[in-house]
Amino acid sequence: MSLLKYAVYGFVLLGTPVMAQNDDEAPIDRIVVTSSPLQVLADEIVGSVDVLTADHIEENLSGSLADTISHEPGVTTTYFGPAASRPVLRGLGADRVRVLVNGVGLVDASTASPDHAVSSEALEAERVEILRGPAAIAYGGGAIGGVVNVIDGRIPENLPDGGLEGRIYVGSTSVDEGHQLAARSRFGVGNFVFHVEGMRRVAEDYEIPGFAESARQRALEAGEHDDHDDYPPGLGLADDDAHEDEVVGVVLNSDLEFSTGSAGLSFIGDWGFVGVSYRTNDSVYGLPGHAHEPGEEAGHNDEHADEGDARLVMAQNRWDARGDLNFDGAPIERIRFSLGTGKYRHREIEGDEIATTFTNEGWEGRFELRHRPIGDMEGAFGLQTFSRDFAAIGAEAYIVPVRTTDTGVFIVERYDAGNWGLEGGLRAESRDVETANASRSFQTASGSAAVFFRPVPDVFVALTGAVSERAPTDVELFANGAHLATQAFEVGDAGLSPELATSIDLTARMDVADWSIEGAMFFADYDGFIGLFPTGAEQDELPVFQYAQQDARLWGFEARIERQFGSVTNWDVRGEVTAEYVRAELDDGNNLPRIPPLGLSAMIEAERGIATAHLEVRWASAQENIANFELPTDSHTLLNAQVVLRPVQEQDVRLILEARNLTDEDARLHTSFLKDLLPLPGRNFRAALTVAF
Repeated sequence: MSLLKYAVYGFVLLGTPVMAQNDDEAPIDRIVVTSSPLQVLADEIVGSVDVLTADHIEENLSGSLADTISHEPGVTTTYFGPAASRPVLRGLGADRVRVLVNGVGLVDASTASPDHAVSSEALEAERVEILRGPAAIAYGGGAIGGVVNVIDGRIPENLPDGGLEGRIYVGSTSVDEGHQLAARSRFGVGNFVFHVEGMRRVAEDYEIPGFAESARQRALEAGEHDDHDDYPPGLGLADDDAHEDEVVGVVLNSDLEFSTGSAGLSFIGDWGFVGVSYRTNDSVYGLPGHAHEPGEEAGHNDEHADEGDARLVMAQNRWDARGDLNFDGAPIERIRFSLGTGKYRHREIEGDEIATTFTNEGWEGRFELRHRPIGDMEGAFGLQTFSRDFAAIGAEAYIVPVRTTDTGVFIVERYDAGNWGLEGGLRAESRDVETANASRSFQTASGSAAVFFRPVPDVFVALTGAVSERAPTDVELFANGAHLATQAFEVGDAGLSPELATSIDLTARMDVADWSIEGAMFFADYDGFIGLFPTGAEQDELPVFQYAQQDARLWGFEARIERQFGSVTNWDVRGEVTAEYVRAELDDGNNLPRIPPLGLSAMIEAERGIATAHLEVRWASAQENIANFELPTDSHTLLNAQVVLRPVQEQDVRLILEARNLTDEDARLHTSFLKDLLPLPGRNFRAALTVAF
């Protein structure tokens, strides 16, 4: 079969998982997806998945976890400034995408509001696994759009080579005068392995190429248009038409300081490992969307006192326990468990006063059992449960104190007949949401079925159908107050019912000759999609938005093509092209808000001796399929370049030199609540040194 036929075949059938193997049989150069209960190889899993290594994360580091992984196809970010960003997968975010650490929840407040930072840092990850599309079978209704699972390594799973190993990262960025430092060390004493690490990330207000506010936003503020519904998509103001007091060249109040420290201990044997860890996190960052004009509410006792800026002070203490036990020859051949418990608090400070305090105390546990293969059938079943007490007190307390408890049981089975196979799963879930004066209980169920093929060697094709239910969250049910992060007065609906998503995914992977192709096409039909919709009313000088339900449809694709070009003037050259697209419509013909536009990227990479260099162009189209209360977003093109040097052949030492947004483009993400108030950073130079031992 010709290469062209392979390519057509791969993209027409877009999607393949291959058959699972036992871990002992997996080739050492292939990656096991630990987020899968079956521990399937990355190139054999049903659905779309990316596994990012520590090297990859360091070379693509872009501040927060969400921003660092946003270059992957089908992944973007809410970008509420460089401190507070959350992943968006295939246009879905918040409680439809679960951000996990070692398979359990973060116990923070990041899903409650876009200005609340995720309590997990990119530099803490040994790897990150991204599962796009419905992962509700394994991780519950909160994963109806996907999962980002951070494997942090604080609880060691293996004895260190030579008794000692570690990793150090030191970096600096020009656009925000930023500095990053992360270090970890692991050493063994007999069967015990100790782990210690620390991370610090600091930055000043970041520079931008022009005005902080978009041209459309400035036009609205100039009174040129009275409402957003009929705002002409192409209209804007020239730079010299702006008001004299417009902020230019910098995003005020975008500084940050993040610090974490942790320690872990494991006991490791031939049968597996068990261990515990402790982590503490302290962060302070500005809230760009809450910044005041100079002179307003001034007075808090730091370098930002002259502006009276809104700032968020966050702290979390967390304990974790994990284990992975193997039982050769037993009916249950493997047991994995994770348990995390944490206390989280952050204070939003206006001037010198604490305006609002958010707290979240809770725990989450996950327990998986993998049974011994029965012929060509292998499978796993398990339990996942959590409880959390969430409260907000103060000026922006838009929800009363609430307790949420959730328990789900699941089973996943896989049949491998050689050239084809089947995989299916079921999950039943129960959720209780209680306040002092009201409570709701929900019973939900989800199921999926997939058929996969290996029509020729190194070509995988899969078709997956899923029916997933998601129970409403505490905010969706009981919100009632001003929410300045979204610039809305939000009102919940205690009568909401679970939303039901019926989806189909077609995924494919192909690795033939010098070509590597993977991609997916997806469609999801939502019965009772829960959204925050405008009512037309106004309260506390803010527009009133009501949580309500309406049917919706999402569809799109993501793809990646890689080609090895061989040696060109003694440089080994390869190229990569990616594409992603999402379309989301409501049943009444309107669009869902903050949906990413069509995105394309092209990269050429060359390697010779100790040096690897690449040049990348990333393009996002204009987004004019907007909700009634949104403004359109212009297209942008970003040009990035990077050189990685490995000067010490005997050791893993890398020097990373990088330039981002070389043309100093004004770029804005349509997925951001603040996209008309702050663009992405301007031209940025980064230098970093990494050492692994």
